[in-house]
Amino acid sequence: MWKRTWPLHIALLLALSLLLVPKIILIGYFANRWIDTSPSSIALYLLQDLLLAALVYLLAITTLRRRKYSFFLVAFLAGALLLLLLIDMRVRELWLKPLDWSLIQYSLENASNLTSGAPVFLNQLAGFGLTFRFIVFVLCLAYLAAWGLVGLATYQAFKRPPAAPARARTLGLVVLLCGLLLGAIFAKDARYDLNENIVTRSLVSALQNATQVNASLHPNLLPFEQPAYPVSAINTLPKLDSAPAADFKNLVYIVMESVRWNSIFGTEVNTAQRYPTFDRLAREGMLFKSYVTVPHSSKGYYSIFTGQHAYPGVEIKEAMPLHQPGVIHELQQKNNMQAVAFSSLFLQFENMDGFLKSIGVAKAYAVADIAPANTLAQNNSSFGDSDELLYTSSIPHLQAISKTGKGFIALYFPSAAHYPYDCTGTSASQSALEKYETCIETTDTLIGQMLEGYDKAGLLDSTLFVLVGDHGESFGEHGLFIHNSSMHEEEVTVPLIFWAKGKTLAKPISTTSQQTDIAPTIADFFAVADAPFNVQGISLLRDHGKRVFYMSTFFDQLSSALVEHPYKYIYEYSPDTLVRYHLEDDPQEKNPQPVEGDAFTTLKNRLLSYDAYQKALFAKDPKPGE
Repeated sequence: MWKRTWPLHIALLLALSLLLVPKIILIGYFANRWIDTSPSSIALYLLQDLLLAALVYLLAITTLRRRKYSFFLVAFLAGALLLLLLIDMRVRELWLKPLDWSLIQYSLENASNLTSGAPVFLNQLAGFGLTFRFIVFVLCLAYLAAWGLVGLATYQAFKRPPAAPARARTLGLVVLLCGLLLGAIFAKDARYDLNENIVTRSLVSALQNATQVNASLHPNLLPFEQPAYPVSAINTLPKLDSAPAADFKNLVYIVMESVRWNSIFGTEVNTAQRYPTFDRLAREGMLFKSYVTVPHSSKGYYSIFTGQHAYPGVEIKEAMPLHQPGVIHELQQKNNMQAVAFSSLFLQFENMDGFLKSIGVAKAYAVADIAPANTLAQNNSSFGDSDELLYTSSIPHLQAISKTGKGFIALYFPSAAHYPYDCTGTSASQSALEKYETCIETTDTLIGQMLEGYDKAGLLDSTLFVLVGDHGESFGEHGLFIHNSSMHEEEVTVPLIFWAKGKTLAKPISTTSQQTDIAPTIADFFAVADAPFNVQGISLLRDHGKRVFYMSTFFDQLSSALVEHPYKYIYEYSPDTLVRYHLEDDPQEKNPQPVEGDAFTTLKNRLLSYDAYQKALFAKDPKPGE
């Protein structure tokens, strides 16, 4: 029998070896991103993939012995698995996280708004200098050729009735499978979950749980050190001597999409020359480098407008409540103000419109709602419209509010710096970073024009402006692009500016803050800091001690970080490792220092307490009226 079927076995092994290729490409892709590439580590990374290939091999041999036409079913299964593993490979490259149901569900729910990101997925380099699209094409050809050989070998092997399989070979294959399975069960976790295969991981995890291998035996965690508290508690802290009197009538938020600190106020940037409006507002107002809580837009909105940390995971729990107490509600009730939003971004994405209503913004306008008749926005994408018509077209609506005797709260959501970075002034010859920073220049110009329009309309006086990025953006500084998955400075630090025409604002003791500080600071500016709503940040108009800033990735339990100046600590869940950076000596975060021993345990538990507290906070049922 073996003499007659050995071509089939060889052809099957060749065809099923293609199932290892996505992981091999992934290992090569991550080789320059701080993973160990020793032979033992590579064996660990491939263990579950080898297990999958062996299981499919066993299935193929077993079914083909009984009916040769089952070849078509086996070939289809192998093709589907290869495609799934390739998609998982690309997801891991972009987001450092294996494909799972939560990510699939998120992608399906927001598919129409994510189509402009397809070029990143398909056309950027995905390993060995090749694009993902080309890799899929080549492997498709390899798949057709390999399974063509399997089909031919199957036809030749079964011209005559098959003999009974040799027990020795069957026993050897079973022993091999058991060895691979035991190895997968007892193997340690790897960075970025590189040891996992998304098809076999459920089986391996179930057996690990049954045998208590790799069980999560975290000690009882201490309470999180930054719990939510009533904003009225800030009144117990002394105000800065330079803090101005609260005589503002209007409030303007400009939440700048994907605008990071490094590109505007980095040490190598000539801000005055490149971004004259940002430079002027920063010099005349209050400027902070602000840490995000989660580098994702909806999460940033939540922290900015509520003063609390976002949910550390892919679910947009921030947009689920119908009513969320906060500073905008207080300003409308106590200061006779009316809130309105203007957005270039699509308001349906991640229920942005519903979230705005919950925090007190009853009316939100898209660019198309406010643009002059017969005027079309330029450079649109699936994420939203361009910003040319956003700012100045909003002015008549604010004038209408002012004529009623009310102050206005205006929220702006420009889209310029969001991928695909198609703005006026960009060109195809520019790199992604150059196009991105050109888009920030466009934002700088448009905000300058908006301020002129406000001035001419009589809206500039007695108006406090708050300009802040929702999150940063990665351009390969640490092997990643866009945002959501990194705890490095380029993705988690954004500019924060408070400015008012002709007013000298407070001179803060520290110029580092977090997005959670914005809501309590505005409550302090407008004298509504006696309100009962909860925050986790502090008022930047108050004297305070040394700060600690916590943050997490958008994808649950990928990594989290805390900044305790001058150090930043980044914890990665899958390999259970913690590294430290000295941000003054190493601002580019090129030299990670491993943290071990008691320091590792203490810092890890602090970060786990943060994760556990925020999840418990969002799990609570809202109280009546909340």
